Amino acid sequence: MLDGHHILFYCSFYIYSLFYFTNILLTFEIYNATIWLNENDMEEITFMKKKIISIALCFLLLLGVLPVSVFAAEDNFSWPLGQALPSFGEPAAVLDTIELAGRPFEDRLAAACLEGLVNRTQPRLYVKNDEGNGSTFWADDTCLKYTSVGTWYNALVKYSDEIDGIIIWNPEVKETANVATTAAGILGGIAVHPNQLATVNALGLNLPVLLDLRDEPISNKNDAYMYIYNNFWEDCTRRTISGLAPDGHVQLRDFAVAVKSACMWLDAADADDKALLKLFFDDTTPIDTYYTGWWPNEGEGIGFASSYGVVTIPSDFYENYTVFSGMSREITVPTVPAKPELENDKIYVSLNMSDGDNIQYDQHAMRSGRLWGSADRGKVPIGFTASPALLDAGPQLLNYYYRTATENDLLICGPSGLGYSSAENWKDEAFIRKYANITNSYFERSGFNVITVWNNISNQRANWFAEECPSLLGMTAQHRTFSKIRHTAQDTPIIWFGTNLLTFQWAMSYDSGIDGFRERLSGAAEWDFKAPQFFACQASAWATSVTDFVNLVNEMNEKYPDKFVFVRTDHLLMLINEFYGKPINASLQKTATSSSEAAGFEAQKAFDGSFSYGWQAAASGENSLSVDLTEDYKISRYVLKNTEANYGDAENNTDSWVLQVSKDNKNWKDADEVTGNTDAIVYRTLNKAVSGQYARLVVKNPGGDGIARVQELELYGVKSSFYTDIAGFFLRAYEFIRILVTDVVNVFNNIFN
Repeated sequence: MLDGHHILFYCSFYIYSLFYFTNILLTFEIYNATIWLNENDMEEITFMKKKIISIALCFLLLLGVLPVSVFAAEDNFSWPLGQALPSFGEPAAVLDTIELAGRPFEDRLAAACLEGLVNRTQPRLYVKNDEGNGSTFWADDTCLKYTSVGTWYNALVKYSDEIDGIIIWNPEVKETANVATTAAGILGGIAVHPNQLATVNALGLNLPVLLDLRDEPISNKNDAYMYIYNNFWEDCTRRTISGLAPDGHVQLRDFAVAVKSACMWLDAADADDKALLKLFFDDTTPIDTYYTGWWPNEGEGIGFASSYGVVTIPSDFYENYTVFSGMSREITVPTVPAKPELENDKIYVSLNMSDGDNIQYDQHAMRSGRLWGSADRGKVPIGFTASPALLDAGPQLLNYYYRTATENDLLICGPSGLGYSSAENWKDEAFIRKYANITNSYFERSGFNVITVWNNISNQRANWFAEECPSLLGMTAQHRTFSKIRHTAQDTPIIWFGTNLLTFQWAMSYDSGIDGFRERLSGAAEWDFKAPQFFACQASAWATSVTDFVNLVNEMNEKYPDKFVFVRTDHLLMLINEFYGKPINASLQKTATSSSEAAGFEAQKAFDGSFSYGWQAAASGENSLSVDLTEDYKISRYVLKNTEANYGDAENNTDSWVLQVSKDNKNWKDADEVTGNTDAIVYRTLNKAVSGQYARLVVKNPGGDGIARVQELELYGVKSSFYTDIAGFFLRAYEFIRILVTDVVNVFNNIFN
């Protein structure tokens, strides 16, 4: 790692070398030209040579004159454009833990500032905010080693040479805690309460006072945030703004200090606060700026930020960001089980749990005994909302959930993609496309493919989103006036959340609760429907437990035998597409073979729904991978995931291949051919759909080391029998007319009621 001292050394050495060789070159030229030079010329040139050498030596002497402390240590975190949140360096072999259980706000604030400044260069500090195992659960699960240093004062003594001083905040104006946090990141100091001064001074560290906010013209909230704007905003990062309550949120402050984020707590519903927010947000860039922390008013805050194209990553109580973000970003995604068969006389229901869009929920509440930690988890299919931003903030936390998941557990993306945003407030088409595109990049690496959209999304906006997010399997949306299933132009199904009991194709929304679910499902079971019905239920994790869902499923199955099929949300979306004649992944968990396969890399692993496992040929050169779809499908598109999708060498991505389809596994027809590919994931739409029960990928040129590799091959098509099923046609027509009539009735009810 290069700090300022090393950088100056290398620059000085370069400059010295430049002058030195200039001197040699000049001497050589003088030698060649001696016969034309007189004595005065030679004296002038000799003086010039001495001057050159003197200048070069000055640069080297500069190293001895200036103390090392002049040069700040290099920030050791990665934050390229296209990455929502930064990744810090690899944690130290043994972390020092600061014990904060039961300590007041001012101690937690000072410790957070210290953690942020120290971990900026390498994660070495870890704060323990809670009693017992809960404070080190994630450290233990991720195999971090640690030892206690006791209080934050002890940690300050150990790392004092990395701290430039102290910043005194004013408890009479609580907002100065946010001013001090912002200043800490910029000035390199620790935020200190006046009551802590005596103890800090007694340590004998002689830390200077960098800023005393008691002496500054700050008497209220407006003064505080204008002070940040006028004095620190110029030096703050534009990649994030942090919303932190000045008298409550301490956990995320290590992150805020480390990245030099402006900290504020302003309510977008308040006119004066909103005016202050505009000062900062007018200087942000859509998608490149993320709002971290939380809002005083959820709806107004999310809507305000969304109107700027700024996505909120809820994270107000997320602890030790600077530690967990520095761990390996490699994710192992579990396999996807085969979907159940579609039957006309069934009601298909998926049960989902919010509020996983908040990474602090993913870190704390989600793993509780009521939810992921419940002994009942795995007994029935449940979707747990989580944040793909964990890929940045805590990749090994995400791996924990995948590692401990059962086949009935599914992680789905909370509202409304990468981070919490309000679809109806999305800035414009350009923002939507950029937001969907970056969401897609996170989906491809984190294994998500289902989104919950809050609160509403128009058909046009859904189309734009689906076009830029080809990995998206489907979405659910809150607060739609009429609740039914729709599809984007890319065949992505959307289930609108609503409460209309006359329409079967609806979902039960966040605030319905178990009693509401029971009532509506019971009502649906009493109807004499002709076509399969599809329900997506989403409950608040703060009011509902896994056991509540298990009891609901048992109750419905006992009361209405053979009526309900409870499924994962990804399976629900597949079943919806199958019923409506839209393409599904026909190759998922189907029987596969290959021309050769290496031990542990069987052909079947290329069709298991996970990019983490795949097929690899045993022999180099041309090889083929085949799958039996079990019946005839009309294939219209496919997705090929190469070795780079699973963190392999990009040079080994499949270079050239031919996709073939056959009805009898003997006579093959070319469906598509690709040459010169370098992409990790390839999305291909066929010029003309082809029919067959069998498909194979013939790898002509494996690329790289000559060994064919396929992490996942997804073949999307519609059963050929769909186009000749007369009964099914009339069944879908009946369902369409029934929903249309219901919508008309609802229009008049809304007008006259």
